Parts: sequence; C-alpha cells; structure tokens
Amino acid sequence: MTADFIPDSDFESTPTYPTAFGITFTPMISGVVLGVMGLLGAGAIVSYLVMPAWEANQALDAKVKEKTQQLQQQGEIRKQIQEAKNQLEQAKQKRDQVYSLFASEKTLNTLLFDLNQLIERNNAGLLAARNTKLNACPVYVQQLFSTPGGAQEFQDRFGQLVAEAKLRRFKPDEKGAAVISDSSLGAPIDNKLKRQTIDVEIRGNFNQTQSIFRTIERLQPLLLVRNLSVKVADNKVSEGLYEIQPDGTIRYLTNCQPDNQITTTFQMDALMPLTEVERKAAQAAAQPPKP
Repeated sequence: MTADFIPDSDFESTPTYPTAFGITFTPMISGVVLGVMGLLGAGAIVSYLVMPAWEANQALDAKVKEKTQQLQQQGEIRKQIQEAKNQLEQAKQKRDQVYSLFASEKTLNTLLFDLNQLIERNNAGLLAARNTKLNACPVYVQQLFSTPGGAQEFQDRFGQLVAEAKLRRFKPDEKGAAVISDSSLGAPIDNKLKRQTIDVEIRGNFNQTQSIFRTIERLQPLLLVRNLSVKVADNKVSEGLYEIQPDGTIRYLTNCQPDNQITTTFQMDALMPLTEVERKAAQAAAQPPKP
C-alpha cells in the first residue's frame, strides 16, 4: 500500500520577529540598533569615565609642571643666595685685609717701642763708624778717645764725632683718638676712620734721618706724617776742627769733623677703623637735627 506525503502549510510560513514602537526588529535592524547602542554606551563611558580621568590627569600634569617650575625657581633662588653669601664672605675677607693695614689699640701700645727699635737699629754700626773716623783724626784726638770720659769730653767741646740717632719726643695727643669728620682725607673717609695724633722729634745725621723715615713706612700700622720740619742742630764748633802744622799753617781736618746733626719734628697720625658702636654714633652725630 502506498501513501502520499503532503507537507503541512505551517512549515512554509515566514519567521516572526519582535516588534516595538511599530518597528519590526529584523536581524539587520537589530544589528544596527545594537551598533548604535554600543556607540552610545561607548560615548557614555568616555563622557562619564574617560573624560574625568583625562581631565584629572591633565590637571595633575599641569600641577606637576608648576611644582617643577617652582622647584627650579627655588633652586635658582638658593643658588643666588649662595652666590650672595660667597660675595659677602669675600667682601669681609677684603675688609679684614684692609683693616689689618690700619692701626689698632694693640699696635698703638707698641708703637713707641717699635719706633725706638728702628732708631736703635740705625745705631747698630755706631762704634765701627766712630773707629773708622778716628783713624783719620790726629793722634791727640785718638788719645783723647782712649781715655775714660774722653769721648764725652770731645762731645762736650766739639759735638758727637759720629751722630747717635735719638728719639727726643713721642707725645700722643691727650684727647685720644678722634673721629675724622673734617674731610681732610676726603669726604668718603668722614665718619669711617679715627686718628690718633702723635708729636714726634728725632735727631741724627742726614743718612740716619733718611733711613728712619724709610723704616717708618714699613711699620705695620698705616701712619701719615704731616707738619714736617727739619732744622740743623746747633754745632759746638761752627767752623769745624783745624790743626796747626809745625810750619804754622792751619789744616782743616776734613775727615775728622763732628757729624752735622739735624732735628726733625713732625706729627704722625695713626689711622684706625671705627668700631660698630662708634660708627653708629658718628653717623647719628652727622645727621642734621630734625625740625
């Protein structure tokens, strides 16, 4: 027996798709909708998650750059401060070097001793110079110097055969050191230095006097010499020593004459820097009174 297969018409019907808002969501439409929804979701993620994080990162980056710049500026400021400190230290060292050239209370206390020492150094060869000169003198002069008190007797009658340099006066001003404010050393020096004035008198021959002044220049404190006066000292024999020869002629004793001595007087200013207290007091005194 045979049977014919007749397909059911339901198997040939079209598939059904969901419908919403009057739109049938076919696979193509669904794919488009899902794509659009994906884009919208991505946009939302970018807007709500990525952008805030990016903006925060930008803000942090700007802050880092600002802090870095501040640190660089601080480093430059520290460098400038250090350079200023180095310059200040160098200025202090130069100031101390300059101040060391000036006098101080300590050097003033030893100035008389130092001056006496340098004068005595000029007398170091006094005995040898006298013996050399005696060799050119007549026998009676040599015999006079060989007796006790003979040299003093010759000096009393004729003067010193060889001059002995002496410090005859060393008198500091009784008022003490005074602030310089009279522009005598220039207006920039006013109220910055003080000076102690000392009256000095020395006696000796020309070479000794010249040597003493050259040595004064080499003393440690800075000294100014002013009001210099040089005078020939009174000689006991105004016309020199002579010798009567056996034939009655008179011979001038050229190499056996007492030294011509000169007396030198001057004022010596010892310059000293002011202390901080003295400087402020001098500046206050120099300011005009307020009306």
